Amino acid sequence: MSSFVEIRTSVADILGIANRLRFAGQSMSTTMDGKLQAITALEVAPGTLPPDEFTVEFLKTYHKSVEVAGGGGQQMNEAVKTTVPQLGEAMDKLGAYVADAMWSYTGTDDDNATDIDRAGGRR
Repeated sequence: MSSFVEIRTSVADILGIANRLRFAGQSMSTTMDGKLQAITALEVAPGTLPPDEFTVEFLKTYHKSVEVAGGGGQQMNEAVKTTVPQLGEAMDKLGAYVADAMWSYTGTDDDNATDIDRAGGRR
């Protein structure tokens, strides 16, 4: 059983989307690095989370142990700080993968068109 790819838009459009996805991922990583540093600084700053009835309940959830990838547990706040940067990296990698796939598709399509032309007697 064979399958084929049908692209209903231009390769340029798809490459543009892939590049925007990569840029968004890189931008997210850069932005989140600074935000996560600020959050970490606020977590330890005196007065940020004063001990009162609201903060005590909030911290129970904030520091709740959650399961993380690869097994094991981690405090929720630390798990979020570990995972968020990976989202930007994943977007960047996905964009790169799509772009590489489109360039490969284009090259294969061009090669096949040449082979078909040759088989039909055109050179």
